[in-house]
Amino acid sequence: MRGRTLTPFVALALIASPLTSQKPTRPASALAAIDIPVVRKAVVTIQALDASGRLMASGTGFFVTEGYVVTAAHVLEDAAGCRIELSDGQQQRCSVTAVDTAKDVVMLTVSGRPSTTLRWGSSESMKDGDEVTVISNPLGQLPGTVSRGIISASRVVNGTKLLQISAAISHGSSGAPVLNARGQVIGIVRSTIEAGQSLNFATATDAIRNLNNDQVAVAEGQALLTPKNIVNTAGAAGSRTSMSNIANLPQVAIDQMISGSLTGSDSLYPDNSYFKFYQFTAPGPRDTVTIDLSSDDFDPVLIIRGADLDNSIINDDGGQGCSARVSRAFPSTGPYRILVNTTSSPERQTGRFSLSITRGAKPVQEGSAASADCQSASSSSSASGASTASHSIEVGQTQQGTLTRNDVLLTSDSTYAQPWTIQGRAGTTITIDLESDAFDSYLFLRGPGISGGRDFQDDDSGGNCHARLTATFPQTGEYEIVVNTADHYATGAFSLSVTSGSKPKSVARCTRNSQ
Repeated sequence: MRGRTLTPFVALALIASPLTSQKPTRPASALAAIDIPVVRKAVVTIQALDASGRLMASGTGFFVTEGYVVTAAHVLEDAAGCRIELSDGQQQRCSVTAVDTAKDVVMLTVSGRPSTTLRWGSSESMKDGDEVTVISNPLGQLPGTVSRGIISASRVVNGTKLLQISAAISHGSSGAPVLNARGQVIGIVRSTIEAGQSLNFATATDAIRNLNNDQVAVAEGQALLTPKNIVNTAGAAGSRTSMSNIANLPQVAIDQMISGSLTGSDSLYPDNSYFKFYQFTAPGPRDTVTIDLSSDDFDPVLIIRGADLDNSIINDDGGQGCSARVSRAFPSTGPYRILVNTTSSPERQTGRFSLSITRGAKPVQEGSAASADCQSASSSSSASGASTASHSIEVGQTQQGTLTRNDVLLTSDSTYAQPWTIQGRAGTTITIDLESDAFDSYLFLRGPGISGGRDFQDDDSGGNCHARLTATFPQTGEYEIVVNTADHYATGAFSLSVTSGSKPKSVARCTRNSQ
């Protein structure tokens, strides 16, 4: 079927050639200005690899002036690694720098400097009927293949501008550069509709050329080539191939509030802050909604992105206290992605949060006023916490608590600690259990006759990353059970219990999946 599809394209090119040379505004010599041998050196084959390094799929990519390799994101769908093959046959491993799955574009990094790069052109300046050139590797077996055509139409699909082109493409062409008459990149090959003829599409480049400076795109890039992919760029079913979709993320409805937790097993930004994705559908451009993110455990940062947003929307302290808030109307129904994040300092903050979307506008604090409100709230909370930070427990009790940023910060390992007093009797054996879904539990016991050591501390003996410590009081007196974590700056809810006698310890390793 593909062979029969390509045949009329070749015939059409031959028939149309003398006609294009008649155009006074676009002479045939304009296309001849592209130095095809030089451009071919900047075009590479992208190889998607599975966890064992075997080839899963292939596409096309190209070097741009910034030194990155650009391709279509769906080429690396479900891959565990990637490799590029240069025009001379040399192969190099690659890593992901940034990705926007809604626009189906990914930037890759490879070692060394490329011998040739392509320049970005202006996709906005292109008009329907303008001639374009595509250089790709169809079927993964024909590198350097040149095809030419025109821009048949410009369309906006789910907020992303697409160029419909007549230049012949095939499987393996995804991610190839679409060039204007000056050899500049104005599109990235994205998809084809096989049921028709010359129904090929490319993502316009104006909105994605600075992808490496978008912190949300960088965050997605950190998770693309991993077993715990946050995003799923599966193509649409039926006759349409390689059309990337927004990930199947947890949904938040309008007028809904959800509770969640950032944990040490969530994805991590390059600035050492954890993040978690959600998704929502906006009511439309005429209706304002307010999105609020609040937490008593960490300083929240709210990030929103969508295909029709030129830049990510980022807010830190726009709500009450240190809460984050975005209040606005969105250009379309979306869908839009919400990134629940934290400030970068202190690093690796975790804990519970509330995320809500309500109809209507609410005031958003900006600049110094927002910072002052957050500092005031933090100071008040710290003062309040210091006056009520007395916790106690008895043998036979189970207590619920929360480790927060107002607790003691142990500078030796950057972890928070919360002491609980207990009355001990010499020679009495107890078992202390500390469980938390928000952090990797760690506890230790201190008091009369205890000079430290492993006999009075525990990390994972309770199983599933919970702590269990069995100890015998050396003397009669007041002791402290210290609730602690194995994770830097981790916070969140926990359960602490003390029982009489000893309990068996778990020898299983601490393995906890992302929630």
